[in-house]
Amino acid sequence: MNFLTPGMRLMLLGTFFFSVGSLFVKMAGSRLPTMEVLFVRGLVGVVLCLIMLRKSGAGMFGKRKILLAARGILGFGAMFADFYAIVHLPLADALVLIFSHPVTVALLAWALMGERLSKSAMFSIIMSLAGVTLVCRPGFLFGGAPELDPLGLLAALVSVFLTSWAILSVRVLAKTEPPAVVMLYPPIAISLLAPLFIDGWVMPTAFEWGVLVGVGVFMNIGQFFMTKGYAIESAARISGVSTLEIVFAAMWGMLFLGEIPDLWTVGGGSLIIFGVLALGRSGMRERAAALRKGVAG
Repeated sequence: MNFLTPGMRLMLLGTFFFSVGSLFVKMAGSRLPTMEVLFVRGLVGVVLCLIMLRKSGAGMFGKRKILLAARGILGFGAMFADFYAIVHLPLADALVLIFSHPVTVALLAWALMGERLSKSAMFSIIMSLAGVTLVCRPGFLFGGAPELDPLGLLAALVSVFLTSWAILSVRVLAKTEPPAVVMLYPPIAISLLAPLFIDGWVMPTAFEWGVLVGVGVFMNIGQFFMTKGYAIESAARISGVSTLEIVFAAMWGMLFLGEIPDLWTVGGGSLIIFGVLALGRSGMRERAAALRKGVAG
C-alpha cells in the first residue's frame, strides 16, 4: 500500500478493527443497554492495556498524568455524546454530524499545532465527508425529516468537539507516551463513570458475553493502531481515514445483517475511498518534498 503513508496505513488498520467492534456493538445492543456495552468495553480495555504495559515494561500511569487523565475524560465524554445523539436523533443525521470531526481536527491542528494542511488535502477531506453525507443521507439536507431534537443535536455537536480534542491530545501524548499508556486512561474513565449512567443491568447470555468481549478486544486493538498512527503522522491528514468505518460498516451489514447497500451507499462509499486515496497521495507528496528539502539543506 505505497499509496498510503505509514501513519495512514496504521489508521486504516485501526479503523478496520473498530468497524468489526461496531458490528459487535450492534449485535449486543439489540437487547443490552448501551451503557452496559460501553462499561464492559472499558473493563476489557483496562485488562488489555495492563497486559501490554506489563510486556513492554512501561510505567502504568505515564509521565504526563494530567493530560492523560484529560484524554480519558474526553474519550468517555465523546462516546457518551455519541450514544446520546444516536439514540435521540435519526441515525443518518447523527452519523453525518459525528463523522464531520476530521474537518474540525484539521482546523484545530492547523490553528493550535501549526500542522500544515495543503489545499489538496483539505479538498480530499471534504470529498470524504461528502461521501459520508451520501451514505447517511441526513434528513436535514435531503428533506423529509422531522424537526431534530435540540438536545440530540447539541449532543452530536458536543461529540464532534470532544472527539476533535481527544484526537489532538492523542497526537501530543503519542510522541512521549507508549500507546498502551495513552490507551489506558479512556477505559479507566469508562469503567468508573459508565455505571453511573446504566439504567438497570441486563444479565447477558453466554453468546452475548462473547460478543461483549469481542467489542472490547476489537475496539481496543483498533485504538492501539490508531494511537501509533497519530504518533508519526499529521492528525489533520489521517483523521480523514476514519470515515472509511462507514464503508466497512456497510460491508458488514451486507454480509452479516442482510442489509444490502443501495446506489447512494455505493456512490458515497466510492467518494470516501477516493478521498482517502487522495489524502494518501497528498501525504506522500508532502513527505517526498520534505525529504528533498532535507537533502538539499
